[in-house]
Amino acid sequence: MTRRSYVQLAAIVFAAIMVASLAGVQQGQVAPQTVAIDPDDIGGVVTGPRGPEAGVWVIAETKDTPTRLIKTVVTDDQGRYLLPDLPKGSYDVWVRGYGLVDSLKVKAAPGKTLNLTATPAPSPRAAAEYYPALYWYALMQVPPKSDFPGTGPTGNGISPTMRSQGEWIRNIVNTDGCTGCHQIGGRATREIPETLGSFPNSSAAWERRVQSGQAGGGMLARFNQIGKDRALKMFADWTDRIAGGEYPTVGPPRPQGKERNVVITMWDWADPKTYLHDEITTDKRNPTVNANGPIYGALEASADYLPVVDPVRNSASQVKLTVRDPKTPSEALTPPAKPSPYWGDETIWTSQANAHSFAMDKQGRVWIAARVRQNPTPDWCRENSDHPSAKAFPINQSGRQIQLYDPKSKQVTTVDTCFGTHHINFDYNDTLWFSGGGPVEGWFNTKVYLETKDEKKAQGWTPFILDTNGNGKRDAYVEPDAPLDPTKDKRINAAFYAVAPSTKDGAIWGAGLGMPGFVVRLVP
Repeated sequence: MTRRSYVQLAAIVFAAIMVASLAGVQQGQVAPQTVAIDPDDIGGVVTGPRGPEAGVWVIAETKDTPTRLIKTVVTDDQGRYLLPDLPKGSYDVWVRGYGLVDSLKVKAAPGKTLNLTATPAPSPRAAAEYYPALYWYALMQVPPKSDFPGTGPTGNGISPTMRSQGEWIRNIVNTDGCTGCHQIGGRATREIPETLGSFPNSSAAWERRVQSGQAGGGMLARFNQIGKDRALKMFADWTDRIAGGEYPTVGPPRPQGKERNVVITMWDWADPKTYLHDEITTDKRNPTVNANGPIYGALEASADYLPVVDPVRNSASQVKLTVRDPKTPSEALTPPAKPSPYWGDETIWTSQANAHSFAMDKQGRVWIAARVRQNPTPDWCRENSDHPSAKAFPINQSGRQIQLYDPKSKQVTTVDTCFGTHHINFDYNDTLWFSGGGPVEGWFNTKVYLETKDEKKAQGWTPFILDTNGNGKRDAYVEPDAPLDPTKDKRINAAFYAVAPSTKDGAIWGAGLGMPGFVVRLVP
């Protein structure tokens, strides 16, 4: 063999080794597979600089449907995704994920394969902009446990009613605090908008911020309740540190396992000046009721209609609510405490009905905790009434009652109740049980009402009587502020916030707010 032939052979062998080595690397990386799609799907593979991107979201948005539609899925280990069951239209499609920034939107239509390129975040701070709000909220530094109980405005600025750090967190940071309505930690809350105005310091900016809009009076009252100056200082320190460059340095994990099987579909409904408090799609006792049927929402104080989405037609509509008494209080009578940075002096909440929560029955009818009148109750709720419950415990005031929507007739019916309503659940005898009754637990027998249309006959209520003498039955009782009497029971104040009928023995379970909270078992 000549020297030239030897060199050529060596080159061929080296090339063969390199090809084999590259093949081995490619096999170890798990090459992306093609995605089979139907005519109403969009699918493909998401890749980044290091190969397939696993556990990232692919989002498709269209306005070609009757109401705006957004569908989101998650990529698998090989970066594959499938957006299923899309109505015809033109879609903007893009990639979002932890460690990334949103990719450029690409136009696509169902029935097409669409491979996408993820965009890595240029910095950890840029990546953090996509973290859940809670990661930013976790940067807030609450007062240490040693500061409790509070010593008041001349001490540490924390109200003496705040007996522990946990109570402070409950009242202002979580649970009964700001998170009840706001996504604290989102950009709208972790930054002070320039449109709010100019202030000498961030505490002053926060004091102005919490007075914005029609809920401003209530928000400021909560700060005053726990110790306004200390609470403002806490929030101001949080936003100051973020403005100075602080951000959550530990990010969330990408979706794993079954989390990647989720398909999220979202529709526009209602309008920008409303907020959603509740929604319902089915009878909780039988979740096959109303399958693929309308989805109903409750707008509470913001507007007098139910927003409705048809998930099959991808359309949105409204069910107009009504009141029985034109003088029913209206949220429109509550002006903004201070101008909103978004809506200015406009009174955007206008509801009289104040629809709060739902229950759906076996026929798909929607029962709504909503106002129908002013607070004073009818005479038959009061003392000297012939109603059995009124004889036992008369009621003079209640805030919400019931409205009923029948999707077959498209009719809304107002129903008066003596007791207040808030959250609702059916038992298996088609009786509705409510929280929100204050000193009583109220119920409404829908069978009786639908047969007779007699709202008085269909309802009842009871005060909360504790069996303190232990004889297993209800006896004469002493009032909550009276000492125990071994021969009698005792009435207690146990206002339910949540209510749930037992499926086992017919007992009614209720949970109450407070710290500590409480759970009550009521035997009807």
